[in-house]
Amino acid sequence: MAHLAAKRDLLEAQKDELAEWMQDQKAELERLSAEREEQERLRGELDRLGQECAAKNDENQTLRNEVGALENQKHLLTQALEKIERDKEKCSDEVQKFEARKYEVENDLSKLDLMMSEKKEEVEQLKGQVESYRNTMTELEKGIREQKAELGDIEYRHNSLLEKVEKLQDMEHQFDLMKKQLIETKQELDDTRNELAVQQRFEDEAVRKAKEYGIEAEKLEKRKIDIENKLEELKKALTKQEAQQDDAEYKLEQTEDQLTEVKQELKDTKDELAIQERILEETARKAQKYLLEVDRLKSEETALNSSIKSLEVLAKRLNKELDGQKGDATAHENKYRDLWYPISFSDLSPVAGSPNEKQLLKKTADYIRGQKLYFPERVLYAFHTALKISDISPLVVLAGISGTGKSELPRRYAEGMGLHFVILPVQPRWDSPQDLFGFYNYLEGRYKATELARAMVQFELYNRDSWPLPEDWNHDRSDRMLLVLLDEMNLARVEYYFSEFLSRLETRRGINQKDEKERAKAEIALEMGSLRKGEKPIRLFPGQNILFTGTMNEDETTQTLSDKVLDRACVMRFGRPKQTIEQVDEPRTNPSENGLTFDQWNSWLKEKISPSDRDQVNRWINKLNDAMDGINRPFGHRVAQAIQSYVANYPDWESKRTQYAMADQIEQRIMPKLR
Repeated sequence: MAHLAAKRDLLEAQKDELAEWMQDQKAELERLSAEREEQERLRGELDRLGQECAAKNDENQTLRNEVGALENQKHLLTQALEKIERDKEKCSDEVQKFEARKYEVENDLSKLDLMMSEKKEEVEQLKGQVESYRNTMTELEKGIREQKAELGDIEYRHNSLLEKVEKLQDMEHQFDLMKKQLIETKQELDDTRNELAVQQRFEDEAVRKAKEYGIEAEKLEKRKIDIENKLEELKKALTKQEAQQDDAEYKLEQTEDQLTEVKQELKDTKDELAIQERILEETARKAQKYLLEVDRLKSEETALNSSIKSLEVLAKRLNKELDGQKGDATAHENKYRDLWYPISFSDLSPVAGSPNEKQLLKKTADYIRGQKLYFPERVLYAFHTALKISDISPLVVLAGISGTGKSELPRRYAEGMGLHFVILPVQPRWDSPQDLFGFYNYLEGRYKATELARAMVQFELYNRDSWPLPEDWNHDRSDRMLLVLLDEMNLARVEYYFSEFLSRLETRRGINQKDEKERAKAEIALEMGSLRKGEKPIRLFPGQNILFTGTMNEDETTQTLSDKVLDRACVMRFGRPKQTIEQVDEPRTNPSENGLTFDQWNSWLKEKISPSDRDQVNRWINKLNDAMDGINRPFGHRVAQAIQSYVANYPDWESKRTQYAMADQIEQRIMPKLR
């Protein structure tokens, strides 16, 4: 009994200790939860700050070489520190080496200070030059104003001359009228002369006849007098017309002389105006040149100020590292902290045995209906088959108007099939692969990872052994399947941020993935700043256990897809509902509790089309290509092979599988080319 009592006391003591330990653990858990919330808040703030730093990353490009050199110096200093820690027996010698290295770094810092002083002097000199250029600009502007005043005076004189020219043109017009009248007067004078000659002949004939016959002498004499009077009047009129003609000719000569003088004056004025315009243009060019020079000097001043600030930050960092305020091990750990931080996926146990594809798809369809989502069976089969051919067609695009279930279909499909799921909301500012995977922040000395990069670390098939993972990291999911959704992927240009990665996905087909050199062709190398001796860069291989899909709204705020993306994607279109579907109370089912493994997914894939369908499918493909060639939109081998692969992988329990599969591919691959 005493033995049992002692044992009881021991157990009670252990119980009390266990209760106390649990209480401590609970308190520790609460503390960790609070820290985790604070970390999440700080992570959001750091992400925001990281984005701001990324926006300035281009400005720091010119300093990266200097940063690399300083990082190399830091690396050498780190080696010295590690050597001191590892070899305590030679502590004295290592301390001396460290002091020597410290002296060198201090010299480098002195050089940096000197360099900063020189930069500041250059800035002051540039400021002096800017001030000088500003004074020059003031003088030039004054000269330009004077030139403009002279130009205004010349324009006034020019306008005055133009008015004179217009008056002379009016005088020329009047002179032409006078010439015309003079010609008409000459014509009348000639007519009168002709008439007078006729009258003279008639008079001579009359006299002759009078002498011969003596008939009507008085009448003829009277008529002769009348004719002589008329002739006298005509002679006076002719004399008057001749005087007027002489006067008009004299005025015409004067007008022509005046017109010649005005034309010469106008020509001289135009020449002078052209000279003044050339002077003004030259002055404007010089002013523009000086303005550009001032802008360049301002840019250099801004760049130098930025360089000084960056060098000051680097000097502070080096001083801190030199004083031992930041351990190298901690810095190295922080460098990868974001990348190693895992995504919390549901804990799905593997499906036992070899799951039946038909039954699992039916179960998924029932689950989707249980979520009050209604997709035709052919839509589900088309999406499933498009994912199965990701080896040749790495992207499935769900396009259409908003509110048709484009985002819900991938999410619920993944939940029903037992696939892990990650959604990436695309932002309009995305313009590079860094928006997909993250970037290295040189100021903070760590990598800012995205959810996609963190997920790919967990689903990595080959490279994990070469990474400096923490010892307690145990988030390997490389034997499972991951579905990644790029939500509203065309808010930004898909070619800018996804084109390079799409090429990497396509490269997987033609390489030996077991060969490290071959595999590198399809890997994504993350920029990790300066690497220590023996440290390898982080490379991510996008294995076939990661599937990609994207949604695409079609409105005025979105971008279209290029032919490069269309050739490598299956595009499923979601049109407007033809009629409103009433909600029906379907029995709700839970998401799959089992996770589909990579091997089980691969067991459903078929590489070649069945011989019974091959000839018919090839004939259809050739006819399609002939028709597309007729409208100058033919397709190549990639599209033809993708169509064959789609037909081969379409659910084989469908009686019209070949016709359905070809109809799907016409909609998914041919119709998008007819935009």
